[in-house]
Amino acid sequence: MGAKKVSTGVDGSLTERALRALLKHHESSADDQQLLGNDLDVQVQFSLARIPGKASAKPIRVEIPHSLVSVGDGADDTNLQDAQVCIIVKEESKPWVQEMVERFPNELGCIKKVLGLQSLRTKHKSFAQRRELLARFDLFFADDRILPMLTKALGGKFFEKKKQPIPIALTRKEALPFAVQKNLKSTFMFLSAGTCVTVKAGNTGMDVTKLLENIQSITQIVPGKVPRKWANIRSVSIKTSASVALPIYNKTPQELEEIMRLAKEEPEQAAEEEKSEKASKKAKSSTPLAKALKKQSSGGDDTTASSSKRKKKDVESVDEKTPKTKKRKEAAEDATTTSKKKKKSSSDIEKIFDENDAAKKTPKSSKKVKKDEEVGGENTAEKKTTKEAKIQADFVASKKFVGAKKGFVFTKGKKGLGYYKDNKPAVDKAYLEKLAERGGRGGRKSMGQTPRRRKGSSRRSY
Repeated sequence: MGAKKVSTGVDGSLTERALRALLKHHESSADDQQLLGNDLDVQVQFSLARIPGKASAKPIRVEIPHSLVSVGDGADDTNLQDAQVCIIVKEESKPWVQEMVERFPNELGCIKKVLGLQSLRTKHKSFAQRRELLARFDLFFADDRILPMLTKALGGKFFEKKKQPIPIALTRKEALPFAVQKNLKSTFMFLSAGTCVTVKAGNTGMDVTKLLENIQSITQIVPGKVPRKWANIRSVSIKTSASVALPIYNKTPQELEEIMRLAKEEPEQAAEEEKSEKASKKAKSSTPLAKALKKQSSGGDDTTASSSKRKKKDVESVDEKTPKTKKRKEAAEDATTTSKKKKKSSSDIEKIFDENDAAKKTPKSSKKVKKDEEVGGENTAEKKTTKEAKIQADFVASKKFVGAKKGFVFTKGKKGLGYYKDNKPAVDKAYLEKLAERGGRGGRKSMGQTPRRRKGSSRRSY
């Protein structure tokens, strides 16, 4: 499906009609009695869809076919005014810049003042001095190496009037005349923190054809210097500094809908093609020949499933015969048996402790009855088993710590690693009686109970 492409450029005929209407409106509203003339700046205004990510006060150069000021190259620029230019440089660069201005009067004759950075800070320190400097000159050039230092030295009025210095590279002396002429033949744009970008295209005193060519070149170059380019341009209009803006390009909602429609046409076509393919496949499958083939394939599937089961059984039998598979199975069986043994050992240890606790809880009367039975008619073999049971009650072997058991301590002793009976230390009653008889007398003397010396006693000399 062939669709029409949406044009993103500006219509030349519409721009010419709008420019002629704007100049006609200016002539009708102008006052002929003004001595200094009534020419106003003609501006091209771009409205953006999104605010630029980084606002910059640095001038961006836009090339135009016809200069806005008198350049002095012999061209027909009678309607253009002579530009008064001030160039701000380093103090050490000031002598050779003045020398270059004297050597090239045609190219650098517009430079009326060479101002050093230090003199700018000292001689133009007050607000009144800066305002006088701003009104005296039309353009300001500056060495690009000192450009970041000029924001504080010049003040905010220069940026409000859009007269911030234009950067020029002064590393090569011979390139100075070409750099000045290049900037004089161009216009400049600034990316502000808003959605409006205004570029000067000329004045109302210029020829219509020259002014139209400047506007067309600006509308072609500026969108390429804006973030997202034409996708971010919502509208373009022309105006003077004292008139209403006349639109020459507008991205209407209908145009946006057309762009969206064109973007969606391709996936819709692909979906339709897929649907048609599916429908053709269904029609082919509904034929009697296709049904018979399906039945045969389903029967074949059953046979393949049974054959796959047989193959699995054959593989298992072969694996059992191989030595590697035997070793793997034996290792797995050993692991399971060891885990079972560990579980059994832990359960056996717990049973032993439970039996000991039950024996402690049994009453004394039952113990006496058991002793009488043993005296009455027990063999010597049975007495040995009771002694072994007592020994086992004092120690229970265990390879790991199963848990805290009352009356037992888990340590490694003479019998190995396991639980030993916690025997409390015996108290020597005779020693305690002797301490009680002394009553705290004797023993070590405290440091504070040293005997006093008598008067007249002398120390021994060794």
